[in-house]
Amino acid sequence: MAKRFDGDALYTAAQKLPEGKARMAALLDAIHQADEAGEHYWRMLLRYDYACQATFHDDPPKAMTAAAEFAPIFEEHGDVLYERSVDGAPEMYLMITQMGIDPIVNLPQVPMEQWEELMRQFRALVQRYHIGLRTYWWQMCQFWQYVDKEQAFIYFRKFWRTGRDGLSDCRACERSNAVRMCLLIGDRAAADDYAKPMEAGRIWFCSDTPQRYWHAYLEDALDRKEMDRAKVYANKLYRKADRDRNDLSYLGAIIRCWAQTDDLERALSLVEKRLEWTEGMWDQKKRYDFYKGAWACFRELAKTSGTAELTLPEWFPLFQAGGSYAPQELADWFHEEASKIGAAFDKRNGSDYFAKDLALT
Repeated sequence: MAKRFDGDALYTAAQKLPEGKARMAALLDAIHQADEAGEHYWRMLLRYDYACQATFHDDPPKAMTAAAEFAPIFEEHGDVLYERSVDGAPEMYLMITQMGIDPIVNLPQVPMEQWEELMRQFRALVQRYHIGLRTYWWQMCQFWQYVDKEQAFIYFRKFWRTGRDGLSDCRACERSNAVRMCLLIGDRAAADDYAKPMEAGRIWFCSDTPQRYWHAYLEDALDRKEMDRAKVYANKLYRKADRDRNDLSYLGAIIRCWAQTDDLERALSLVEKRLEWTEGMWDQKKRYDFYKGAWACFRELAKTSGTAELTLPEWFPLFQAGGSYAPQELADWFHEEASKIGAAFDKRNGSDYFAKDLALT
């Protein structure tokens, strides 16, 4: 006798697992079972939860497949969500759609033309359901920040002037994004104005804040060579940003800061501990940021030492069973990898953002 599909039981079992890889694996198995059973409600709900797990706790590009599969199911069977009294079914549709588009900014292998077509589809959904315009402008802004920062800031102003709705990010995340955009164009005073309510504790923080705006300030201080200021943000950020693979960009900036101040041993320890998180990572920007920090770390170590005793994962291309490494060789490897990733971004984006960013490091 065929096993009866029980969506509630599968969903409940998945929720009991640790967030990230373990839960995603359970959800993926549940999705396959829902597909076989033709249970359209669960086919959508499970994909939505899978996309959220990938986006917030693991490797965001892994949400793209779930988002692409969700759309045709919703278009044909979306009524089952209303029948089950799901609040905000259109918001769910647009949210998973934008979770499928959002990672493209960090995937240089996806052509800009493909991103533009997906954005046209997203804009059509915004117009159909009269929700998500603010999110649309932010999607435009975050992609263009690596292409043309002045054009990105034009999109940012449209984003900020558009009213919030059910698809909007939390207020702290939006202000954190505003801080980053102002620092991108060199306007620290404006960034500080956006940060004031957060600094004063007048805005509720989500799980992604204050990390987002602390990270923006940290990178700005590093690029300006304001190392005392950078170290303050690096130490604050570390206390909140060593949770899962989604934090790799934060950790890369922290490593870079510690390596260039008086905390080289802490930087080395952090590279050792978290290099494993980069294995198989689809999100190329997170890999780039971590490798950039690791390059800075081993470059500094090579100035004073010809060897280093480290515990690195076996999959690492330069792995040594005895644990003895040449810091300069490691620095060269991480620089080469970061350079290749950055060059792929610049080629796709038609800009030199990443070449300049690596030069600043």
